[in-house]
Amino acid sequence: MSRGRLRVPLTSLAPGLLPLPEEAAAYVVRVHRLKAGDRFDAFDPERGVEAEVELVDLPARAAPVVRVGDLRAASVLPARRVTLVQALSKGEKMDAVVRDATELGATRVIPAIAERSVARPEDAAGRADRYRRIAVQAARQCGRGDAPQIDVPTPLGAILTEFAARPDIAGCVLDPEARAPLRDWLFNLSPEPEVVFVVGPEGGFTSPELLQCERSGFARVSLGPFTLRTETVCAAVLGAFLVFLPPAG
Repeated sequence: MSRGRLRVPLTSLAPGLLPLPEEAAAYVVRVHRLKAGDRFDAFDPERGVEAEVELVDLPARAAPVVRVGDLRAASVLPARRVTLVQALSKGEKMDAVVRDATELGATRVIPAIAERSVARPEDAAGRADRYRRIAVQAARQCGRGDAPQIDVPTPLGAILTEFAARPDIAGCVLDPEARAPLRDWLFNLSPEPEVVFVVGPEGGFTSPELLQCERSGFARVSLGPFTLRTETVCAAVLGAFLVFLPPAG
C-alpha cells in the first residue's frame, strides 16, 4: 500500500469490477474529486486485506464502478492481540476511547456495563454499530489495514466469566490504589498470550468489582501517582504496550 495515497474502507473486497457503496462513493468522488482512471487503495476492515483500486466509470445516475486488483494481506496490522474492556462512560468519551484504541493497535474492544457506569445503553446493538463506524474511520486515518472487533455493551460480570475460562490470556485491571505498577507487569509477560486490560468508569470500579476481576485472573496494576480520566487511560496503556510489549511469537 502506498503511503500518502487515498485509502478507502470497503467490506467484502474482491478482485474485479465493483459498484462503490454510497458512503465510499461520496468520499471518493465528492470529497476527493477523483475521476475515471484515478487510483486509490482499498482495505477490508473485517478481513485485514487490501488492494489497489482504479475508478473506471462515473455514470450519471448509478454508483461509480471501480476495478479491484489482486488482494493481499494488509501491510499494517497489529503485532499481537490486545483486548480493551472499557466501562461505558458518558457523552462522547467512549467515541474517543474507540478511536484511540484503534489507532494504537487494539484488536478487540468490549464496552462494559459496570455499577458506576453513567451511560446505560437502551440500544446496545445500535451503540455497537456506532463504535464500529468510528473504528473503521480511525483505521482509515491511521493507515491500519483492519479494524478492531467491537462487541455490544455487556455486563462486566459476563465479560470476566468469559476470560476466566481462557488460559491463553494475560489480564490486568487498572486500579489507582494498586501497589504493582503496570510497567513491572508488562516486563514479566511472555510473547505468547493475548493481552486483556480492564478500565473502569468515572469514579472507578467498586471494591466488589475489583475483587471479581482478581478472582477472574486479572492482576491489579497502577499507572502511577496521577489520577487519569477514564478516556485517557486507554491511550496511556496502549502506548505503553506499543513500547514495551514484544510482538507475539
